[in-house]
Amino acid sequence: MTVRTVLPPLTLPDQVGRTWLVTGATNGLGREVATAAAAAGARVIVAARHTERGRDAAAALSNARFLQVDLADLSSVRAAAEALDEPVDVLVNNAGTVSGARRETADGFELMLGTNTLGPFAFTNLILHQVTERVVIVGSGAHRWTHMDFTDPHFRNRKFSFQNGYGQSKLAGMLWGLGLSRRLCAAIHDDAARPAVQLAHPGWAHTNMQNQTPWKVINGLVGFASNFGGQSASDGAQNILVAATADLPECSYVGPSGRGELKGPPSLVGRSAWASTPEVADALWQFAEAATGTRLPYPG
Repeated sequence: MTVRTVLPPLTLPDQVGRTWLVTGATNGLGREVATAAAAAGARVIVAARHTERGRDAAAALSNARFLQVDLADLSSVRAAAEALDEPVDVLVNNAGTVSGARRETADGFELMLGTNTLGPFAFTNLILHQVTERVVIVGSGAHRWTHMDFTDPHFRNRKFSFQNGYGQSKLAGMLWGLGLSRRLCAAIHDDAARPAVQLAHPGWAHTNMQNQTPWKVINGLVGFASNFGGQSASDGAQNILVAATADLPECSYVGPSGRGELKGPPSLVGRSAWASTPEVADALWQFAEAATGTRLPYPG
C-alpha cells in the first residue's frame, strides 16, 4: 500500500541561482527534497553512495550533478569534499541508515552513529567554507529515546539495542546541530555572512528506513501501521524544506504539528533536555572532532 499524500503542496521561494547539496537524494525524503528544490529553480548536487542510482537521480532533475560519497567511510567523505568544486547555498544533511544489529563502518564506528552523525559531521566541516546560506540537519523524534554514552558510544562493551543505537545516533545529530550553531555564531558575528543552522524531522514518514528492526513480524506490523498513522515521504519532506527555506530563528527544530509529531503540517517543535544542553553538545563536538580528525574552517 502506498501512503497517500494529504498536505497541500508546499510553495518554495524562488531558488533560481541557488545550489542545493542534498545527501541521500536517491530515494525517500532526500529525493523529495531534491525534486522540490529543482522544481523551484535550484541547481542540485545529488550526493549519494550508489553511483548508478545517484546518476539516475541527477539525470531526472533539470539542473543537477552527482557527487559520490559514502558517509560510512571517512576516506570517501574526504574524497567527496575535495571533488566539490563549487559553492553551495543550502546543504541538507539528510542521508542516514538504520540497523537492527550492531555493525561497523569502514572506520570502526558503530554503523548508525558513524553514518548518521560522524560522517555528516566530517563532510560538513570539510566543505563548510563553501556553504553560504544554510545547513540543515535531519533529525528524528527518536533522539528522545536515550542519552549519549561517551564512555562507550560504539557499543563495544555495553549491550547493543536498536532503540539505543538509533536513538543515540539521532541525539548525536541534534547535539551536533546545536554545537555547530553556537560555534558559527561565536566565530562569525555578521548574520549575513554566516550560514544559518536549522534542524528538522519528518515525523513517521513512509520510506525504506522504517522497517529495519531485527524482527520480521515487527517490521511487517510497522510497515502496515505507517499506512494509517504515518505520512508519505512527500509530506514528511515538507519539514525539511521549511527548515531549508523559511525565515526561522537560528537553530530551530521543524517537525509535524500533529499528535506525537507523527504527521501533519510543518511547525516549530520541541526537543529533549539532552538535545538542548550546551555542555553535552560541547562533549559531542569534542568526541566527533577526535573521531573524524576534522575541524571547522574557523577559529575557536
